[in-house]
Amino acid sequence: MLRGERPTFEGKWYRVENAMNEPRVRDDLPILLGGSGERKTFGLAARFADHLNIICNASELPRKIEALRARCAEAGRDPQTLETSYLCFVMMDEDGDLVRKQQRDYLSRMGIDLSALSDAERAQSPADRQFVGTPDDVAEQLRTRVLDHGVDGLIINMVFNGHEPGAVELAGRTLAPLVR
Repeated sequence: MLRGERPTFEGKWYRVENAMNEPRVRDDLPILLGGSGERKTFGLAARFADHLNIICNASELPRKIEALRARCAEAGRDPQTLETSYLCFVMMDEDGDLVRKQQRDYLSRMGIDLSALSDAERAQSPADRQFVGTPDDVAEQLRTRVLDHGVDGLIINMVFNGHEPGAVELAGRTLAPLVR
């Protein structure tokens, strides 16, 4: 039905003659997979997907990108033909103060004192997937910690303030130039 076919089907509960998909929105259905599994998920993406959303801590990205390239090589696929994105938690406001406090409070409820973490401990903590601060701070963090590793795009989760008026618009205005 995506390409104009008009199938007929008769089953136990349903029957249709010459079904059509109108208006046709598109002629294909791209496949997006998301996950962190370097063997199975990345292998499936290399063989079948149009897009892979990578889910991991930012410090793991170089290894994940290398694993994805290896799966593409095994599948005989040019990795440039597989679009990638990264799932990140964005906490942004105009001056960064409120979201920094929200992050500290959130981590504190989990028993994590962000100021007491070494770099190695931080890389293993939930904070490694959080991009926090002013719009300029967050844009720079995402550029250097994610996009500079070869990831094409971002899927952002704005748990703390995405519901507040203007927050999503601010994120869109700030981050769109990074991925165009």
